[in-house]
Amino acid sequence: MRDVIIVGAGPAGSYLGYALSRAGLDVLNLEEHEEVGRPVECTGVVTKRILEYVNTKSIANRVHGAYVYFGDKQPLHIAKNEETLIIYRDSFDKDAAGMSISAGTDMRLGSRVRSVRRIKEAVEVEYRQLGETKTESAKIVVGADGANSIVRKELFGTLPKRVVSTYQIDYAYRMGDQDSVSVFLGSKFSHGFFGWAVPTGPISRVGLGTVGGGAKNYIEALQSMLGTGQVITVTGGPIPISYLGRTYSDRSILVGDAAGIVKPLTGGGIYTGLVSAKHASATIIDAFENDNFGESSLSSYERSWKRDIGKELFVDGIVQRVFATLSDRSLNRLFSVLSDPKMIGTINRLGDIDYPSGLIVRSLLSHPSLVFNLFRELSG
Repeated sequence: MRDVIIVGAGPAGSYLGYALSRAGLDVLNLEEHEEVGRPVECTGVVTKRILEYVNTKSIANRVHGAYVYFGDKQPLHIAKNEETLIIYRDSFDKDAAGMSISAGTDMRLGSRVRSVRRIKEAVEVEYRQLGETKTESAKIVVGADGANSIVRKELFGTLPKRVVSTYQIDYAYRMGDQDSVSVFLGSKFSHGFFGWAVPTGPISRVGLGTVGGGAKNYIEALQSMLGTGQVITVTGGPIPISYLGRTYSDRSILVGDAAGIVKPLTGGGIYTGLVSAKHASATIIDAFENDNFGESSLSSYERSWKRDIGKELFVDGIVQRVFATLSDRSLNRLFSVLSDPKMIGTINRLGDIDYPSGLIVRSLLSHPSLVFNLFRELSG
């Protein structure tokens, strides 16, 4: 019997395998795809904080600014001295997996998990690999298997309450400003979320998210804002933007997207997934030291990750739900407030894509008109 089975070899699953294997545990990681990092379903906009977890050379570009479009208005430009990284997500995932394997994790590709069930003193996982059905058991199983997690389905029986549908193309078009991403707001580009265009040299990543499905219907509007170019790849899928009421259970833990531990305002899950994996590793190591794998022992996982990023995700979730209700008229009012030079200065000084709530609270306190306009819109 194994010590730990991790389902999924994305960044969260691979980093968790790395941390647990380094601690001397016997770790099996089951990845359903034949290649780590494929298919790519991520824009790859991250901060340098991810480099605290994964040693990688997967950086495609470094940017310092963003153009924010409110419908057809001229965009606001936001700039910071601190750079934001654009990564090749498939290469990043491979680097994380390489760390895990080097630490001793037994990673098996092409292994699609079919069922997960608790048995006496263990968890049993059945999966298919190379046309053969196999079974492994472990003392703990971790779901790092994304938005459609089978571990969550089999052992938790719950779903995230809020999910964004995404659609993205890699587009043979070179954006004029390689130092800034573009963000598109309004009903022309999305329903309840936003669109984006990210520069990586001769290829641009262009996509959007919607609340309630239908993301593909908006892609032409985004392309019209850029220019003609050949579509190279198309990706898409669901992103949970609300975390579960419980992310642990008897002999089981969920991390990253499987638990809905994702940034609600942007849908970014790399950093939050790594943070959740860090806390999961500490909890699991303690569980083995105490030989206790029940709910009471594993509950410390949820307390610890919430102490770290729970408040941020909670506040951001409230803001996202409010934003999703705003009409184009209300967004125009928001534009008039944000275009004030003092507000732009505040954004440039305090903006942080991993921890945006500080900027949001500061902006609301220093600009009462923004609160008034939002309240007026929500009140009808």
